[in-house]
Amino acid sequence: MYTIFKDIHHYIAMITLVFILLFTVVAFIYYVQERTITAQVKKISLITLAFTHTQVVAGIILFFSSPIFHNTDMKDLMKIAPIRRNYIEHPFSMIIVATLLTLINYRIKKSSRITVWNLALAAISLAFAIGMVPRVFWSTLIP
Repeated sequence: MYTIFKDIHHYIAMITLVFILLFTVVAFIYYVQERTITAQVKKISLITLAFTHTQVVAGIILFFSSPIFHNTDMKDLMKIAPIRRNYIEHPFSMIIVATLLTLINYRIKKSSRITVWNLALAAISLAFAIGMVPRVFWSTLIP
């Protein structure tokens, strides 16, 4: 069960990163050109949001079914930097990314143009997503 969710979490992460990057680039283009938000932008935002939320749910299931969660005390978990990064900082950052993308999606549905705040939140969410991806992911992505 754990390995199945780990694989799901890994492959959805690749798709999620692509969509967050795509959405940020599209938001930047629409902001710079001062274009009206189209149905395609709303669709990209919604797909990005769906993949991000699926990723967070798979991550939560993976977190609570992890052997480290069951065999390690929280005090011991916080002492070891790589484990703390993967089991505390990474999930918290990804929840922030999902929250920011939810907020952006809500704002895009209500407005007709991309604002600087939407663009800033998209850039922050992209930076968090790229910055908190575990090192193992990059080594499996690029052989």
